[in-house]
Amino acid sequence: MRKLKSFALLTAMALAVTACSSSKQDVEQAPEQTLYSTGQTYLQDGDYSQAIRYLNAVSSRFPGSSYSEQVQLNLIYAYYKTQDYSETLVTIDRFIQRFPNSSHLDYALYMAGLTNSALGDNFFQDFFGVDRATRENTSIKTAFANFQNLVQHFPNSPYTPDALARMTYIKASLARHELAIAKFYFKRDAYVATANRVVSMLKLYPDTQATLDALPLMKASYEKMNLTHLADQTAKIIAANEGKKFDEPEKPKEPELKAPQ
Repeated sequence: MRKLKSFALLTAMALAVTACSSSKQDVEQAPEQTLYSTGQTYLQDGDYSQAIRYLNAVSSRFPGSSYSEQVQLNLIYAYYKTQDYSETLVTIDRFIQRFPNSSHLDYALYMAGLTNSALGDNFFQDFFGVDRATRENTSIKTAFANFQNLVQHFPNSPYTPDALARMTYIKASLARHELAIAKFYFKRDAYVATANRVVSMLKLYPDTQATLDALPLMKASYEKMNLTHLADQTAKIIAANEGKKFDEPEKPKEPELKAPQ
């Protein structure tokens, strides 16, 4: 009985190795059209890992293919769906360099913004209710720049309305980050740094609740430094905005995506 089981196991392993070898051979030797069509089918079926495999085969084996632009667009989408954000950004950069005049540059910029936003997210911080605005925010700033480029260069793009909504959310998040830093400085009696931080907030994020909330810190910092004139000016700004509130924008939902054809 044991011999039968061992034989069955060896047979199954042999079949698996044969299947893998055959599958690899398909990718290595299949014609361009077959590779592309297979990759497209996997993409439509939501099997993104296999889609990436076949689309990369088209890209590497047929670099001058008529499918080259579409392959890169599909790879951007597939890498994003597998949450391989590093490869997503690499593919976006490659797409922009290879196809600077593409009619789908707006899509590339939009996906760059989404990808950098995703890099700035953290499931555990969401789960435990930690405000990501108080954490390192390089990726979020890059996402804002991506969306800003999209809005400026492609105002009529179908992706622009969502980009604008995401910019509003990011701006509020960045303002909260700056407020957290200003509070940190103030607690440590770093009044010059506190005031400068709030001045920067007024320039960059004037229409956010965090900036309004930061004004008393600036006033108190000027008072601590005996800068009466600046403290009085800040007091006037606070009075002029008394009772004013900015609604905190909700976090945008994951968009329904598909690669443009």
